Amino acid sequence: MRLISESGFADKGRKLVLQAEEKEDLFALYNIINADDELLFRKQVSHKGEKKGEGARKVQVQTVKMRVVSSEFEPWNESLRYKGITVEPDETWSNPDLSGGMFFAFEIDYKYSFTLFKYEYTDFCAKTIKDACNVDLKTDIGAVVLQEGVAHVCAVTPYHTSLKSKITANLAKKKRGVDIMKNESKLDKFYHQIIENMIRHFDFNKLKLILLCSPGFFAQNLYDNLMAYASEKRLADITKNKAKIVVAHCSTGYIQSISEVMKNPSYKQLLSETKTFNEAQVFDDFMDHLNKEDFKAWYGLKEIQKANDIAAIDTLMISDSLLRSDYLDERKLYSDLTASVERSGGKVIVFSSMNQTGEELNRLTGVACILKYPVYDLDETENDDDKSDYSDEESD
Repeated sequence: MRLISESGFADKGRKLVLQAEEKEDLFALYNIINADDELLFRKQVSHKGEKKGEGARKVQVQTVKMRVVSSEFEPWNESLRYKGITVEPDETWSNPDLSGGMFFAFEIDYKYSFTLFKYEYTDFCAKTIKDACNVDLKTDIGAVVLQEGVAHVCAVTPYHTSLKSKITANLAKKKRGVDIMKNESKLDKFYHQIIENMIRHFDFNKLKLILLCSPGFFAQNLYDNLMAYASEKRLADITKNKAKIVVAHCSTGYIQSISEVMKNPSYKQLLSETKTFNEAQVFDDFMDHLNKEDFKAWYGLKEIQKANDIAAIDTLMISDSLLRSDYLDERKLYSDLTASVERSGGKVIVFSSMNQTGEELNRLTGVACILKYPVYDLDETENDDDKSDYSDEESD
């Protein structure tokens, strides 16, 4: 993402001129542009001809400023679309042909910039934009997860795991006589197709890690085929980065197995420098504390707020869905919570709802924490305390 310019706006707002450059930027924008924010953009607008013979419609490029009402995000189609209502012309824009109250739609385009008027510019917004503009925080893991007859080539980012291509092969079930020769030929073609897709989608120089995951020996066979192909074709980008390529074991050849590898302590050292792994590891630590019932892991807003009141939070895990809520009060509540935890010396990790760990966190209310020390009875309500006090008086 390109941040072309930035300036103050209103009391606590910011005026940002932005240009999305790739799919990951769409997800960042989806997280920060909320209902009631304003967008200034150029759009082709058609008008009916005023006189006969002028044609049915005229198309003009006009400047439009609208207040966002809703958004539609389709990651698989790389489509981020906003619907809104035009605002009255003011000092920030001028278009006498468009009055306020007209309905418009705007789709983010990689070719053109637009202006965002963000009335509530939180720390979450600032960090999201900073990360999106930081090339080093883009895709850091490439992964191929496969089993007999099916392979998935994926890009793994801190935001989500995206499927770049799926390769399938119809392998014979019975492997006797001629079937063995046919099977070997189909397997060679299968691995060759995977390698071609890896070369197409992976930048071996920029990726920090490339995972080859499978049950059995499919991942190891893919690695051997990849090295042989790179040597034969003299592909220096692959051979000089072979130390980044890791063969890992998983239970299936489907995308969810990537998360399984991330949580495997056997690969901890190799994965430790990637942001995606660190988030998976933190959530795994949280679940470990929860299963032990050592009172260091809690989830739920009231419990988290109580822990924050006594500055006991070591790590706060929060879903991005809460920080981009369409409800201003809810958005502000969770934004203030993250700021308070950081002021108390705690670490805040924002989980993407499009990653498996983010989905798991959402099933646990979307907010959870690991404490610095055990704290008991955070889930007790004031009514419970009142009842216990009343029962003590009765006994007296």
